Amino acid sequence: MVRNTTRVHLLKALLIASTAIIPVASVSVAQAQTAARLQPASFDIPAQSLSDSLAAFARATGLRIVYPAELAQGKSAPAVQGALTQSQALERLLSGSGLAWRLTGGNAVTIYYKSSSAAGAAPVDADGSLVLDTITVAGGSRGFSSDTPYETAGSSAYISGEQMEQRRGTSTGDFLQGIPGVMTGENRNSGAIDVNIRGMQGMNRVPVVVDGASNEVVLYKGYAGVASASYVDPDMISSVAIEKGPSSSADANGAIGGVVRMSTIGVDDVVLPSKSFGIRLKGGFNSNSSSAPAVGTFGGLRLPGAGFSTVGVYANDQLPSSFGGPEGMDRPGFLKPTSGSGSIAAGFRSDHVDVVAAYSRRRNGNYHAGTHGDGQPEPWFIADCAGALASGSCYNPRAGWTAVGIDGLNRYRAGEEVLNTSFDNTSYLLKGTFRADGGHRLDLGFTRFESDFGQMMPSQITRGEGSYQNYLSTAELDTYTAKYAFNPDDDDLVDLKISVGLTNLASVDRTSSSVGYYIANNQRDSHRWTASVDNTSRFDTLFGPVSMNYGVSYAHEKLSELTSYDGVSYADRLGRSGTRQEINGFGSAEWKPYDWLTLNGSLRYSNFKTRDNNRRYLETQIISYFDENGTTVTFYGSRRQYERAGGTGTFIRTDNILIYEDPFAQNGSGFAPILSATVEPWKGVQFYAKYAEALRGPSLWEATTGDSSTGLRSFDVIDPEHARNWEFGLNVLRDDLFLAGDAFRFKAAYFNNNIENYITRFDDAARLYRLGNLDNARMRGIEISGEYDTGKYFVSAAWNHYLETEFCHREDTALTASQPRCTSGGMDESYAGAHIPPKDTVSLTAGVRLLDRRLTLGGRLTHVGERASTQVTGMTVEWTPYTLADLFASYKINENFQIDAAIDNLTDVYYMDALTLGMMPSPGRTFRLNMTAKF
Repeated sequence: MVRNTTRVHLLKALLIASTAIIPVASVSVAQAQTAARLQPASFDIPAQSLSDSLAAFARATGLRIVYPAELAQGKSAPAVQGALTQSQALERLLSGSGLAWRLTGGNAVTIYYKSSSAAGAAPVDADGSLVLDTITVAGGSRGFSSDTPYETAGSSAYISGEQMEQRRGTSTGDFLQGIPGVMTGENRNSGAIDVNIRGMQGMNRVPVVVDGASNEVVLYKGYAGVASASYVDPDMISSVAIEKGPSSSADANGAIGGVVRMSTIGVDDVVLPSKSFGIRLKGGFNSNSSSAPAVGTFGGLRLPGAGFSTVGVYANDQLPSSFGGPEGMDRPGFLKPTSGSGSIAAGFRSDHVDVVAAYSRRRNGNYHAGTHGDGQPEPWFIADCAGALASGSCYNPRAGWTAVGIDGLNRYRAGEEVLNTSFDNTSYLLKGTFRADGGHRLDLGFTRFESDFGQMMPSQITRGEGSYQNYLSTAELDTYTAKYAFNPDDDDLVDLKISVGLTNLASVDRTSSSVGYYIANNQRDSHRWTASVDNTSRFDTLFGPVSMNYGVSYAHEKLSELTSYDGVSYADRLGRSGTRQEINGFGSAEWKPYDWLTLNGSLRYSNFKTRDNNRRYLETQIISYFDENGTTVTFYGSRRQYERAGGTGTFIRTDNILIYEDPFAQNGSGFAPILSATVEPWKGVQFYAKYAEALRGPSLWEATTGDSSTGLRSFDVIDPEHARNWEFGLNVLRDDLFLAGDAFRFKAAYFNNNIENYITRFDDAARLYRLGNLDNARMRGIEISGEYDTGKYFVSAAWNHYLETEFCHREDTALTASQPRCTSGGMDESYAGAHIPPKDTVSLTAGVRLLDRRLTLGGRLTHVGERASTQVTGMTVEWTPYTLADLFASYKINENFQIDAAIDNLTDVYYMDALTLGMMPSPGRTFRLNMTAKF
């Protein structure tokens, strides 16, 4: 016992000493013995997630509830209603959760895990009030709830389990719809999510972190560019917290766009509050889909015999009478079950051990497009023409022939089955939590995700032969996590966390150039492991309470790819292969010198290194010319590049070659601060200003040689991206504003994001498809959101508007006379244009709760406008503005049974998602029904 005590004291001494890295003037830890009584009040808190219940309790009592976010993840709380003392109400909220509480200040309550010693728990008087023991002013470590976006300096969003069910939709990323400033790209054609936050997307700009571990790979999309992919199973997700912009957290390495943090289901999602063991069964179905047909089945309008061309040319006596067959037009009835899902989960909890295991399976066929709206395909004809452009202009007039093309958003007809949109997902989960006396906690987790999903090379859909059912692609993802926490009940200087995560992803993307040509198998193995150590210390000073967090993190990635055609490996095919590692040291502090003023600051140091294992790059061509003197001139590059560079010689020949170099590494480092100030002149009304920087080194895809670029050379150094962002905003969080028990939330924010050294592919006068740095990328806009809830009625609205988008080349980049140095829509051959979000997005949700809040009925309207730039010149697919209406309902029969239903795209709109690359329409009207049973 003496040895253990000595170790604890030694650890405390080291942690206290380490706080010297963040200067705090005249600090003194104040502890005093006092007593306080909690007053009785009237409560009306419905059964909901624990984080939302604690937020409601805080609003009702005026107390500040302090707890690490992970304590409430996946936990639910029972309803608390009637006249109760505050202690009685809090005890009911925490019943069955394994959590306890203690007063740590005149107006603060700290939530912590129970232990048999329970040192620091406040004694309860006979009348239900509490006597306060030691006062330690706490701050800075709150749980994330639906109120968090309205009480922090910066922008964020929270999606509860209930909202996940409402927004589940058809494709993986549908649950992210309606969040201001947040979208997902290539949602219908990848089997994964690619989150876009305020125009920042892909290449780890927005890490998707699931239980502390992340995965992301880049998928080659041919002429449409590339798409990043993070594989998740929404059926295993309990809640989602989204932080927009740079973050000071340990998991925010390279997050210049933001961080998406997902928590998988926990024991409290499975076990009823009053039980120690439970089983949860879930099952459901949705309509508007058909089983994937045989490989090679055509779909949409097509131009027979046109091959790779987008225009078909036919002799008049051979002109097809129809350009689309009957395949895919047999759309099922609106309420007919055509796809389904099911899961089973079992959980056990006690004071010291929690265990949960789960299995989930979801199968969706190819969905069908909507029927109402613009953009549906129509053929066009030019008579007496034997050669025409896609624009409809004839360049080869010829009697007796007809040129045919197809206008519209894509090739698929109204109500048609959209090929290659099916998926078959299977997930396994096993998690355990172990708690020991003295504030020790260990969380271990394992998940496995298997998916067979459809996808199609976007350019193939637009070519003459049109779209067809492709072979399914596959992904297998194993995730291992281990998290240790040491948070002694009687010491606010120690809140230690150690986290380790490992993801192994094996995927095969099957694409093809055309039916009968070849099948390309892009095999990819990606391994990523992360580790972090951080501690939070909270103490009082002569000038107000202070909270500090500090630590280090490490990440290592390894990627290898192999491309084969019809099962034959091509040695000269440049599959990416390399490693990447990153080390971060970070420290942050929150200081509250006055009740109305909160100051935050942080500093992160990042050091990263990449290595390209390929020892070759493809110099696409050598062009030979005769100059005016008849001398042979050799130009390294394409004929187009030669002419753009001013060359005027007489063409001789073209040769393709491989240039070899040894593998090479790149590295970089730098500091990134974050500063914010929040002023609260009236209770519940805050004004804030935030300046945030972040560094992102090149991703493995950007730092290695492979498809979609001419390849890096030893002298092609890519500098890290450096975000320098400003945000100014207003938060309003008021209760009892118009009616007793109502809740009003409002947020308005202006953001100005400037990304120096933005990394993308572009085309300059020297080289096509070059990966490198722009001078900068800029996004400016406003976000406004609000909620009002009376308990019976609720309404929420959000609007996102972009004021400016701009991308600029560096001054030393060689450009042709026709290439502007700055443009609002990205650069020639760039991926940046595909990430520019809609200029305006608007969402409105409203509903009512009936039958003692057991029945919820609601609807949602979403409007998506055109892209924020009309000067897009890179790899983009354009959509037209669209407005969607959805309905949802939930009925809780009792604590054991619940039914959820929804109608997505109520008016059956024909539309194509914003930020899509896939050239395919989105789902038409779909009915979903799900049932949950707990025992």
